[in-house]
Amino acid sequence: MSNNESIKDTLNVIRKALEDENEFSSKNSNILILNKKINDDGTVKLLNQSDDINEINNIIDNKLTDLLEKKMSNMLESQLPIILDNYFKNKK
Repeated sequence: MSNNESIKDTLNVIRKALEDENEFSSKNSNILILNKKINDDGTVKLLNQSDDINEINNIIDNKLTDLLEKKMSNMLESQLPIILDNYFKNKK
């Protein structure tokens, strides 16, 4: 098989896959599709995941962080004096 024939065969397979993805997948069930990219920093990104989802996840993370910080600050402001008073009373 010459190089040109090999290229033509490969292009035919790709063309068939694009024309009828379901039929191609059912005939070739042992195909592995890679949809993840590992960045240099070790994070994993789904290649078909839109940036909108990543942006939404970042917003949710920021909101949860803010909420947790506010709740912890409120709890410490209200409970810390009581805890310290009890500690020093018991220490005497």
